[in-house]
Amino acid sequence: MEKTDGITDVGEMKDRMMIDLFKKKLQEAKTDLAPLRGTWNEASEILKAHFGKITRTMVSNENKLRNLYQTAIDELKKEGT
Repeated sequence: MEKTDGITDVGEMKDRMMIDLFKKKLQEAKTDLAPLRGTWNEASEILKAHFGKITRTMVSNENKLRNLYQTAIDELKKEGT
């Protein structure tokens, strides 16, 4: 897991873990970041591929997960990946 220095809150740790998961999956797929819009459809495809399905918990946290996905895209763009 990346960028966990100084994180002591469990919620922040979970958020960082999800961001890192999204980043890893995008990098593994060698995804072109330019056309990505950070939508729930894009994020849910990654979640389905990784977890096998979208759970009710994921759906109820759609906005949070979409925001974490967008953060992952933004970080990858900054890193030049």
